[in-house]
Amino acid sequence: MKKILLSALAIMTSVITYAQNDQAVSPTNNTIATIASQGAGYRGGSGVVYNPPRNIDGTVYMFESWNNKVVISAGDKNFSLRNANFNAKKNTFESKIQGTDSIFTFDFTNIEKMVVNNRIFKRVFSPVESGYKIYEVVAESGDYAIFKDNYLEVKEGNPNPLLLQTNDKYIFRDSYYVKNSKSFKKLKFKKSSILKSFGNKSSKVEDYAKENKLSFKNINQLQKIISYYDSL
Repeated sequence: MKKILLSALAIMTSVITYAQNDQAVSPTNNTIATIASQGAGYRGGSGVVYNPPRNIDGTVYMFESWNNKVVISAGDKNFSLRNANFNAKKNTFESKIQGTDSIFTFDFTNIEKMVVNNRIFKRVFSPVESGYKIYEVVAESGDYAIFKDNYLEVKEGNPNPLLLQTNDKYIFRDSYYVKNSKSFKKLKFKKSSILKSFGNKSSKVEDYAKENKLSFKNINQLQKIISYYDSL
């Protein structure tokens, strides 16, 4: 009797271990037909079949290199380093620990901003996300700011080996948001939408941009436009 119980426990353990290392798929997919053809059989019911995770091509990191010029502002102190990258999948900044395979994740709770290769990133509360998220600051002055959300999508591959893309692939996407003292909402990054966000001051801002030949597409010039708007 003890031998029977031990054998049963061994089988259960092997099944549980197998299930933990793989991802579940629907028992109605093509894997069922493969199993049945090998003699396992399938008679319906609530069984679950497990497939190994699919490979995903590409990277989750925004910058091509980890060797970036980084300045971290925390309180009244600035810290410089050259080993950091943005993980768009986790929405975190990370740094490789030299001499190891370990990755250090920065806690943005007490970080005011992080400047990477002259691009500014801040942790901002987003009513859209119902929580805090790291955004890239496109332009900012006073209570007004335009943020860029850098995120990932997975382009699904095709298991057919005759096609060029068989694996899934990470694709970088972005969207823009405008924040003022009253709202935080999505923004189409074009002149008309930005002007509309200025409310009843839009005409004055547009005249200012025309007189000074400032482009809404140029980030440095857009900062001047927003600074002027904030001064009105």
